[in-house]
Amino acid sequence: MAMSPGTPLERATAAARAEQPEDWPAVSDSIKRKVRETVLPARRIAYVSADGSLDQDEHGSRTHVSSRVLLARLRDALRFGPDLAAERIDLTIGDDDLLTRVEVDLVCAYDTDVRQAADLARSLVEGVLVEVLGPGARPPVDVHVTDVVVGDVRRD
Repeated sequence: MAMSPGTPLERATAAARAEQPEDWPAVSDSIKRKVRETVLPARRIAYVSADGSLDQDEHGSRTHVSSRVLLARLRDALRFGPDLAAERIDLTIGDDDLLTRVEVDLVCAYDTDVRQAADLARSLVEGVLVEVLGPGARPPVDVHVTDVVVGDVRRD
């Protein structure tokens, strides 16, 4: 029996194309629906000017940022090294699309000064908020150290 050339992915792709089920549209729709259900919905968050205004020009245009974008930037900022990592980041967004609170749960390596780590995390979060949501975005940032581990916090 001869083996098909190529990688396993190439062989699986070729096999799937060769044996497309008759009800493929229904299968495809089902898969897409399940994927959409597993992705967390995003909220829009308003950009805030230094003066606290949401309007960006004389026409009343406003700028919004996706909560997914902000969460990704916060996670990146809090991937500070082997001693500190975010375990959970929660955003509270008001009905007016303003970010009203950020809560961060940190994991620190054993022997880390947890107060200093929390202060650093708070500072990093506040910097990202200003960078992404504007100089007027100054919601309270609550940081809690929820776990202390031996070694590198980035390992599972």
